[in-house]
Amino acid sequence: YHMDPALKAIAAGKSVLIEKPMEITPERGQRIIDAAKNKGVIVSSIFQTRFHEPTRLIKTAVDKGRFGKIVMADAQVKWFRNQEYYDSGPWRGTWAVDGGGTLMNQSIHAIDLLGWFMGPVKSVYAFCDRLVHKRIEVEDTASALIRFENGAHGVIEGTTASWPGSAKRIEINGTKGTVVLEEESLKQWTFADETEEDDQIRKKYISEISFTGGALDPMGINQEGHTLQFKDFSDAILNDSEPYITAEDAMRSVSLICAIYQSAREQKLIEL
Repeated sequence: YHMDPALKAIAAGKSVLIEKPMEITPERGQRIIDAAKNKGVIVSSIFQTRFHEPTRLIKTAVDKGRFGKIVMADAQVKWFRNQEYYDSGPWRGTWAVDGGGTLMNQSIHAIDLLGWFMGPVKSVYAFCDRLVHKRIEVEDTASALIRFENGAHGVIEGTTASWPGSAKRIEINGTKGTVVLEEESLKQWTFADETEEDDQIRKKYISEISFTGGALDPMGINQEGHTLQFKDFSDAILNDSEPYITAEDAMRSVSLICAIYQSAREQKLIEL
């Protein structure tokens, strides 16, 4: 239900900030992008985890080549949603409206970060299953093997059937460094070529996880990243500039998730 109201707002000359996923297929997302370009307005989508400082530090380290040759990059979102969660709205767990299950709804933030850090995905082979929940059409458990265009391997794991739920986790491994992110905290920040800043980063951002975000409770996600993204979006409108997350950025994770679904459905390797 994101495309139709977005197109109406764009037709009225309004810039639009859309909750994730921006839309549930690349084709529907492209219609929003094309309409915004034709009307000269700004469109962005909520990926608030890009606005937290530890994630930006990882992105900077990747861009500077501090990992050396990156060989693996993984994302895990092992959360729990009870049956009442899915029964609470007729749209939940449907292909037509929800667009998918644990990947499209819960894991998409981690998938977005993985793509942001690593760049485009070349190919994917996946399994998606409904192992636990009733009265839903979509997956509650999924795993995917991916190969990035830069040659690195990766694994994406997502479930809403793992009680009581764990902090979402992203790990990047290279020939000169390893970083582990859990929720918005660093668990490991290690590089072969150390700097004074590295020690400061560890002291400031490595901590025991005191919360697990939305792992068990959908309302357990804090608002800090959203606040920063709303400010960025407002500034883009006021300054007639691009937002930090463009509409094209927002649709890359959707395209990857759709490729994962295609691979699981057809039981074959999918080239992106």
